Amino acid sequence: MSGFSLTRSSKNSPTLSRTKLTALVLLTTAAGWFASAAPAAADVLTAVPSRDRKVVRRWTLPGDPRGVALGADGTIYVGLAQPQAVVAIDRDTGAVKHRVVLDSAEIASTKELVTLRTNPERTRLFIANGSDESAMILSLPDLAVLREITMEGETIRDAVPDPRGRYLYLLGRRVHVYDKNGDTELRTLPIDDPMAIAASANGAMLAVIATEDFGNAKATSVALFDTTTFAETAREPLQTTQTIEAATFADRDRALIAVSREYLFEKSVVARPARTMTSTGTSGTMRMTIDFGDLTNSDRVCLPEGSGPQIATLGAADSLLLYAERRCSASGTFSGSNRSVMPASLYGVSAYALAYDKAANALVVTDRAGFLTLYSVPRVALAR
Repeated sequence: MSGFSLTRSSKNSPTLSRTKLTALVLLTTAAGWFASAAPAAADVLTAVPSRDRKVVRRWTLPGDPRGVALGADGTIYVGLAQPQAVVAIDRDTGAVKHRVVLDSAEIASTKELVTLRTNPERTRLFIANGSDESAMILSLPDLAVLREITMEGETIRDAVPDPRGRYLYLLGRRVHVYDKNGDTELRTLPIDDPMAIAASANGAMLAVIATEDFGNAKATSVALFDTTTFAETAREPLQTTQTIEAATFADRDRALIAVSREYLFEKSVVARPARTMTSTGTSGTMRMTIDFGDLTNSDRVCLPEGSGPQIATLGAADSLLLYAERRCSASGTFSGSNRSVMPASLYGVSAYALAYDKAANALVVTDRAGFLTLYSVPRVALAR
């Protein structure tokens, strides 16, 4: 157990036998609850040779790797669903610098570590634990657990820190707004079953994507909230019924990108009053009017099977969107308005999550098959 630190789960744990309790006391005496320790001996991931020219480095990483994030010094942080841990890895050598276990094997918990995100200073790590119905805040680089937030009955699919350091947004059955330390819930946004959320780079807007009922049909729309008052400032249709897996602002917050399993959507962000639906005729059909300039751009994509919400990220320029795709034959582009974001696909990669490493100009990618890979940034394809 050298190099591991355990944290008490907020869930009710089963009663331990005297033998197990004695072992647990010895373990906590040696390692200490909530303490983070570096491995006593060198622990280096096994390198995997590859003929793929896109691959810069690849290591085996057992434990069902999920979310990924980067520290201020380039350290790679990966969430492992088994054994529910976070590991800190040197991007150049593959050495495991730190490791913290979030729930012990004695507690049959279900932390999936769906997403790992950092604050702009990269001093905190925010983890959405999925079906464990919780989120966690860890300090960096020591991986000390600062806070665990539990929400009974709500799968937490994302935990997004406010770029200005004021809030923490949790994506569950609703969008929950907490203070930056995760101590107090400040408000809950009035949108049921949201699919994805995104905070603008300047922190002024929060986008919430959900299904909207138009009476005669349901479709996907995006609502924008002012993060000072949390008043809804705009609501726009995405012109699709697709389930949105991930979202991000781009191009100096002038565009919103939404990604489904089969399409990548780009929507211009325009400040104007929220759209309202009106009823026409005796049938009660609900309609929302749009202008030609409101039309949404869409690209045909093929996201990897079982990928998570961190399947797309911005590159060195915030007008370059990087994402991973499985091998597929379908592709195409539809332009409904002027495009401001250029997509670049890491093609033929079974990725769960990815993060852009600006210093190395590389993509750090996790694969649930048990790999951690650094890929060269794909070239922009002007014609697909």
